[in-house]
Amino acid sequence: MELEDKTDASGSWMANVLTDIHFWVPVAVLVGGLLLLKFVH
Repeated sequence: MELEDKTDASGSWMANVLTDIHFWVPVAVLVGGLLLLKFVH
């Protein structure tokens, strides 16, 4: 049963990361910056 609890915890952790604005804002800034560099170059 401990193994099932660990998989549930890791699944909820992944869901928390994917729905967290603090994860997506830096990703969006990084992608936007790379696109800008490619456009300017």
